[in-house]
Amino acid sequence: MKTSGRTITVSAPGKIHLLGEHSVVYGKPALLTAINLRTNVILTAKPEGSLANASSSDELRDSSPPTATQLLADQNDKIKAIIEPIVKKYLKIKQIPPYKLEISSEFPLGAGLGSSAAISSAYIGALLTFLKIKWDLHLINKLSFEAEKAFHGNPSGADNAAVVFGGLIWFRKETTDLKIIQPINSPVPANIAGNFILINTGKPKETTKEMVGLVKLRVKSQESRVKKIFDHQEQLVKELLLTIQCGNEKELIKIIRAGEKNLEKMGVVSWYVQSIIRKIEKAGGAAKVCGGGGKTKATGVLLAYHPEKSVLEKIAKSYDLPYYTVVLGAEGLRKEI
Repeated sequence: MKTSGRTITVSAPGKIHLLGEHSVVYGKPALLTAINLRTNVILTAKPEGSLANASSSDELRDSSPPTATQLLADQNDKIKAIIEPIVKKYLKIKQIPPYKLEISSEFPLGAGLGSSAAISSAYIGALLTFLKIKWDLHLINKLSFEAEKAFHGNPSGADNAAVVFGGLIWFRKETTDLKIIQPINSPVPANIAGNFILINTGKPKETTKEMVGLVKLRVKSQESRVKKIFDHQEQLVKELLLTIQCGNEKELIKIIRAGEKNLEKMGVVSWYVQSIIRKIEKAGGAAKVCGGGGKTKATGVLLAYHPEKSVLEKIAKSYDLPYYTVVLGAEGLRKEI
């Protein structure tokens, strides 16, 4: 297969769970949105006979503190060891022509923004394109889910669906093989769209896989109690979709607060982050963890809302935490020109 000299770039957005993380693993719905911060994967064909599919980690190292891009470069071999076998198995091939792999990201790793899903989908999309396989989002989503299993153990499939298809996504796993992935065409109303910020509490000590496992243990040991939490979360997710569509600010704050309380009952929100959230609530806003969470200190990114965004910014500054605004409903996986 002739590939020499070609360069392929594919990008995928980050994502946030508006509500439904963890309970989605157990068949409950989740509402997710893609955001306008992206991960890029670049594959450059190397001459036939090159010894290996090289990464760009050596080129990216310097004496400065590591960026997300540098951290990714240092993990290239691990990522490659997960992605290549999945593609080889699907295509029933033993070898992939040599290429150079470069991965860069506009958002922090391990912060609940779907970095592994974005990397997996962009890498798989780039690799399939490199191998001259027809562009197919459903296929890329399917293979990305296999990669997510390797990263996280028992993922729902929601993260990869959000970054592949983009926009606002209603997701529900009915069975292992049947998943409802429904794009929502309604935009977020202007009266609430500009009042969200993301506050980065830092990378959790625990991995997403560990946090998913923690919830699994609670399901086994406290089945009846956890089922009630999951059922309530399902009700809140349904209410949240309607609330966003009609732009009801009071109800939005109420639902985010209730959803966060359920996440705390699941044990995925540290006391440190709970204190930040209580401060936001006391000021008239609402906030919740996004993604796996954490039990020690940092939990990744908080999705925060307040009628006056400056209030949230002041609170973030008081904890010396970085924060940023994002565009919700961003485009999904795409080939870059």
